[in-house]
Amino acid sequence: MLNNPSAWAEAEGLLRRARYILAVTHVSPDGDAIGSLLGFTHALRGLGKTVTPACQDPPHPRFDYLRGARDVRQSAEGHFDLLVALDTSDLARLGTIFLPAQHGHLPMIVIDHHVTNLNFGTVNIVEPAASSTAEIVLKLLKRMALPITPDIASALLTGVITDTLGFRTSNTTSSTLATAVELMQHGASLSEIIRQALVMRSFDSLRLLGAGLSNAKLEGRLAYATLSQKLRQELGVKEERGDGGLVGTLITAYEVDVAAVFVELTNGEIEVGLRAQPGFDVSQVALELGGGGHAAAAGCTLPGPMRDAVNRVIPRLKQVIREA
Repeated sequence: MLNNPSAWAEAEGLLRRARYILAVTHVSPDGDAIGSLLGFTHALRGLGKTVTPACQDPPHPRFDYLRGARDVRQSAEGHFDLLVALDTSDLARLGTIFLPAQHGHLPMIVIDHHVTNLNFGTVNIVEPAASSTAEIVLKLLKRMALPITPDIASALLTGVITDTLGFRTSNTTSSTLATAVELMQHGASLSEIIRQALVMRSFDSLRLLGAGLSNAKLEGRLAYATLSQKLRQELGVKEERGDGGLVGTLITAYEVDVAAVFVELTNGEIEVGLRAQPGFDVSQVALELGGGGHAAAAGCTLPGPMRDAVNRVIPRLKQVIREA
């Protein structure tokens, strides 16, 4: 069932008429962002379109198993007649890729599943009930009768797997499992994608995770930690972004209902990752602070210094716990 049949029809019309498509996903891209971006790119190129995949931040090396991951651009020069925003809840999350002077006149299709989506496109295909944006992209490709190659299937299954943490989150439905089966039938390897996207990690990430856990704080049912640039330098961690899986680990503690990790970037901004147990909603906190996401997983980026970001976020998270 399509939430808005007219939006799907309008999106298909725009895609079929377009010749030069700029496909963009959100800053600090996760597996659903990269999987949806690449799956969409491969499929529309198969239709004869010129598609440029772009993201402010390069994909994490863990996604190098996906064809085209190293070809995602960090800028968007060129001529385009359509912009497609994937897995992105608001315009600001496109970061430096979206340039109003160059792209503001373009029709924009938004394909997303975040409940905090602001419907900022010309056409908005936003389905919060979907497990992932990748699941929505597959529906679109099937509607357009486009062939699903193994490369497309692998990219989209990566999105499904990472946004459900291997079918462990509450947004996993029978439709999600059916999507996974269909993508496997088109050539995607479930075991390899789980290994690459969820299990394997760099030694730097392990060191960062260990240091973050040793410094984490527990206040009531809230756990949080900070990862400064100084700590990264002391550990010799080369990656500027990312928390080594820290916020996802903190939320697994029995004593924790809400978890937060604050990551200091080289430009002084603070990237905030939020997680919550079922029954708690961190998406609205993220939305208030200029970010977005889901009830159980959300995030935002705030001005520094670290102390100010922590003091701004922690009281709101404690309020979320009290009011749940």
